Amino acid sequence: MSGNQRVLRSTAQRLHLQPMINTRSASAVDPDPESSPSNGTTIKLINLGTKLPGLTPSGLQHLRKMQTWLSSRRQITLSSLPTPKNPGGRDCAAKNLRTALRASLAFAQPEAGSAVCIDGRGGWLLTCAHCFGDSEAEYAALRSKRKWLLFYDGVAVQAECRVWDGRRDLALLKIVAVEMEVGGGGGGGSDTLIVNADDESSVPPSFHFVQLASSFDEDANLGMPITCIGQPGAEDLESATARQTGYDIIHISEGRFRGLIPGADPQDNSEIGTLKHDAWTYWGHSGAPLLRNRDAALIGLHSSWDDQTAMRHGVPLAAISAFLNEHEGVIS
Repeated sequence: MSGNQRVLRSTAQRLHLQPMINTRSASAVDPDPESSPSNGTTIKLINLGTKLPGLTPSGLQHLRKMQTWLSSRRQITLSSLPTPKNPGGRDCAAKNLRTALRASLAFAQPEAGSAVCIDGRGGWLLTCAHCFGDSEAEYAALRSKRKWLLFYDGVAVQAECRVWDGRRDLALLKIVAVEMEVGGGGGGGSDTLIVNADDESSVPPSFHFVQLASSFDEDANLGMPITCIGQPGAEDLESATARQTGYDIIHISEGRFRGLIPGADPQDNSEIGTLKHDAWTYWGHSGAPLLRNRDAALIGLHSSWDDQTAMRHGVPLAAISAFLNEHEGVIS
C-alpha cells in the first residue's frame, strides 16, 4: 500500500485552514458545564434560538449559517435521493434511503466531516476517528471531545466522542444535547426528530438510524450500486487561492462497491481505508455512510482516497462490526 496516499479532512485542514488543536481562547467559548467526557446517557434539551454551549461567537454564527442553508434546501435534498432499481422492493428501498438521509449528519465546524446515526433511541453516531484527530496525541490534546453536528434539515445536536480507534479509523459518538422547541412544540416540524407524543415538551427525542448490513460477501457484491451521503466541505482544496466550492452542505452521490484492497487487513484503516468505492466524495465526506442501494444497509464509512488512481476508500463493514462488538458495553 506504499503507493496509496490518504487525503483526509484533517490533512486538508492543515493546508488551508487553521490548526484544530488549541486554536480557541477558552474565555471566548460559550461555557459548557459538562465539557469533560462522561458516561451519562441523558440528552439535554436546548430551546430553539438560544446560545449553544461549547461554541465561540464565530462558531455559532457559522452553525446558524449552515442551519439556515440546510433548512431552506430540505426538500431539494430529499428529492435528490436516487430511485432504487430493484423491482418488487423499490418502495421499501426508497423508504430506507429516506431514513438513511434523516440519519446522516454534517459536522458544524469549518473543519467539516460527516457522521451517521446507528442507534436512534440512545443517539449513538459513527464517524471516522480522524475527524477528532489524526493521531492519539492530537485526540488527547483536544480541549473538548464534543462537537456540534447538523442533520439534513438543520436540526443541531451536540455529540461527545466516547470511543476513538485510530487503527480502525472509527469513532463512536453519543448525542448529549439537541436543539429543539421545548415546552409545547416538540420537534417543531423537524423531519429528523422523533418526539414522544405523550410528553414532547420534556422527553428527549429519538432519531432515525441506519441498520448495519447483516451479512456482506465482498466478492459476490463487486460492482454493487451504493449511495454515499455526506458533507463535501466548503473549501476548494484544488485552488491555489482561497476559494469556496459552492457544494451543498449535504451531498448525495451514487457509485459502486469496488471490493477491498487485496491482502490488506480490514481492521487496519490507519493509512488508507481498505474498502474501495467510486461514489463521488470530497474532503469533508470523512465519516459519511456508504449504503447498499437495495435496502440502504450500512456497508462502510467513507474515509479517504488514493490521489494516484482517484479511487475512493472507506472503513469496511468488518471493521465497523468488530469495533461495535468490542465496545458493546459502552452503548448498552
